[in-house]
Amino acid sequence: METYQDHPPLGKPETPSAGSAGGVGERQRERIIRAATGVFSRKGYDGARVDEIARKAGLPKGNVLYYFKTKKDLYRVVIEQVLGLWLDALGDIAVDGNPEAAIRQYVSRKLSLSRHYPEASRLFAMEVISGAPVISGHLSGQLRNWVEDKGGVFKKWQEEGQMAKIDPAHAFFMIWAVTQTYADFEAQIQAVTAVEDYDTEIYGGATTEVVEVLVRGLGLKSEASEILSPHDGATRI
Repeated sequence: METYQDHPPLGKPETPSAGSAGGVGERQRERIIRAATGVFSRKGYDGARVDEIARKAGLPKGNVLYYFKTKKDLYRVVIEQVLGLWLDALGDIAVDGNPEAAIRQYVSRKLSLSRHYPEASRLFAMEVISGAPVISGHLSGQLRNWVEDKGGVFKKWQEEGQMAKIDPAHAFFMIWAVTQTYADFEAQIQAVTAVEDYDTEIYGGATTEVVEVLVRGLGLKSEASEILSPHDGATRI
């Protein structure tokens, strides 16, 4: 089963080397973003305080305000990085690609993001539930454009009979709802299942089942799935 651990974590520096002055600055910026994600996910935007974020990052408050002039600037960067992680997870799907393989990979990656970045998922959920006061522009702009672009591929697959005729936007809503619930409602799932090791027992066991349910529900077909009978006992992950 593929995971998405190779994806850059929130705030990870992309260019300066670790030994350079720029590298030190980027590492501090990364620490701030990671700390802010945790604080914002627990306290929300209004409840979070810059000094608490600084303490969690192990840096003076002045360092935080050096890289991010205001709490709102920092919050916006964190949310944008979370959204970027999720959008990148689908990869470069193409009309002539394998629909089943593409969605299996996407769902697996979304579950991996929930597994490794649960605080980021909860933060995004809190922002949207509160009416998306900070990122409404991103939702109606960047996210809408992304759904329309990727949805065009879905529609082509549907025309070719390789995918059930479901509005692409609703197909994405279903995938997001199912995969992110394991992060957003961890306390509920933990209480109901009474598992001892949430990470291993829930994500380790649920991933295959969630992928299978979504693939079947979306009516995805590939040459392999048409050839293999459901009773062949083949595992197509």
